[in-house]
Amino acid sequence: MGERTGTMSYRITQKQNVWSGRVDPSGDKNTLYWHQVVQLVSLDDLPAAQGEQIAFLGYKSDEGVRRNKGRVGAKDGPDEIRKSMAKFAVHFDSESIELVDVGNITTDGEDLESSQSELAEAINSLLQKGYRSILLGGGHEIAYGHYTGIRKYVGDQVLGIINLDAHFDLRAYPDGPHSGSPFRQVLDDCLKSGDEFHYLPIGISQSGNQKVLFEVHHQAGQQYIDERAIDSNHLEPVFEQIQLFADQLDHIYLTLDLDVISAAHAPGVSAPAAFGLEPVIVRQLIRKVFDTGKVISFDIAELNPKYDDGRTAKLAASFIYDVMMSCYKHHSIRN
Repeated sequence: MGERTGTMSYRITQKQNVWSGRVDPSGDKNTLYWHQVVQLVSLDDLPAAQGEQIAFLGYKSDEGVRRNKGRVGAKDGPDEIRKSMAKFAVHFDSESIELVDVGNITTDGEDLESSQSELAEAINSLLQKGYRSILLGGGHEIAYGHYTGIRKYVGDQVLGIINLDAHFDLRAYPDGPHSGSPFRQVLDDCLKSGDEFHYLPIGISQSGNQKVLFEVHHQAGQQYIDERAIDSNHLEPVFEQIQLFADQLDHIYLTLDLDVISAAHAPGVSAPAAFGLEPVIVRQLIRKVFDTGKVISFDIAELNPKYDDGRTAKLAASFIYDVMMSCYKHHSIRN
């Protein structure tokens, strides 16, 4: 795939090792798989979007996870997600909706800060060119660069974050940013700039977050949804809270940290959850957020192939499949 070789510079490599799979001998368009329709293009050479075009961008980093004393290995997540996506059957009009893969941004050694800045520039560039972006992680440090790029693009419009996550990720970062600090960084930036901070984490685990993090979140004037309050048979209260949050915004940045899901279904993550949410619930939550019509960009974080047996990568890819179908049916990601 595309690897970073310098600031905003990419090259496409190893296509056959990532986007590959079976090919139906009939050659009929109704027999296509994603690997047959995705286009690999350098971000530097990417033209302006024509019609409905989805751009995949990988963020190969787990330096933030290392700094946060988590299980490293998430840097290999983006390509594992691609391998699972490659095998999906095409159920959209591939002539009117195109899939483009612009490669990966890679954290070089311990230089997390530079890769976050480059990620911000990349997502701003994709949005400026009219692409609907789906980012593949990588540690949840992806969130700060992703948000910063969206913020640059939307300017003064009201931007909010919905984070499907077991953790607030509001930890302090005296020794530099990490995978547990992205939304604290966003909060601090908002306090400095005078921008409004809108943040709704869903799936919070009480045992997985220090008391101080609940206090930080409360002091920021934000609400959250505890995992214990999410009843699979009675999701309407959660849907109502999502809608109320969306009503005050122009755009939503939606991020999914896979550790919000029970380790029974998602073992390959940086910080596995003993309980967590069922995948079908996460799927319904994602669909509800997209139904608001305000999602501007989406990412998946914390896939750690080192501890996976394939289940988590396939699950991550399947969530992206749902996102893709939301784009196709509802055009919910918008510029």
